Amino acid sequence: MKKKLLILIALSLLVLNTFAWKIKSDSTIYAGAWGGASYAKIMGYVGTTPLMGSAFGLKFWLQPNREFSFNTGIGFIQKGYVGQIEYFNSYNSSIGFIDTDFSFNYLNIPLGLNYNFGRKKFNVYLSAGIDIDILLKQTTFCPNLPISVDGADIINTNGENTEIYKKLNFGIYIGGGLEYRFKPNFIVFADVRYMHGTNNILNVNSIYILKQRPIVFGLGIRIGIPVTYGYYD
Repeated sequence: MKKKLLILIALSLLVLNTFAWKIKSDSTIYAGAWGGASYAKIMGYVGTTPLMGSAFGLKFWLQPNREFSFNTGIGFIQKGYVGQIEYFNSYNSSIGFIDTDFSFNYLNIPLGLNYNFGRKKFNVYLSAGIDIDILLKQTTFCPNLPISVDGADIINTNGENTEIYKKLNFGIYIGGGLEYRFKPNFIVFADVRYMHGTNNILNVNSIYILKQRPIVFGLGIRIGIPVTYGYYD
């Protein structure tokens, strides 16, 4: 996952840095890459614990002025939770409950608004908006499941269960962050978002209603893109 993130950032820098030197201080459009981690939780099951996952992507900002900006992009975010599953050996005897990762890989598209509290090099901002999630894959995996116990093989029931979950999901998010402007056209930032899923992710009849509740942390860069409105004599 780290290798994919490094490749993503390198490609972004290669494309965007070609034009960055042309940007004036009043640039209104920025693009950038970010990467970080998700502290994933879920609502609907009791007794679960958070799952640490990966998160990275590309973002784009339309900034009419230094205070307000509209943003969107495309990203990869792992959501889910850690729950306990009872495992059995080949003689159908229980070996107990073991922590198991329920991981959901989503393609995430945010549509949001940022409010920047300052016009200096170092600034604080708030963000809020809506999320569109497209489920790519759901996997269940027990990292500590033994192969055998007391000479009896353990039955591994882990695997992919994507078909029982909805492909399209929605939510809202709120967050905030810090940015530092090395130049008007080159910014680094760090932020955190709380993502509040609004729909039941299950695609089967069930007594459970499951909704994603991750917190996503990220570090990234923004680089200005030259855009000219109108014509100059």
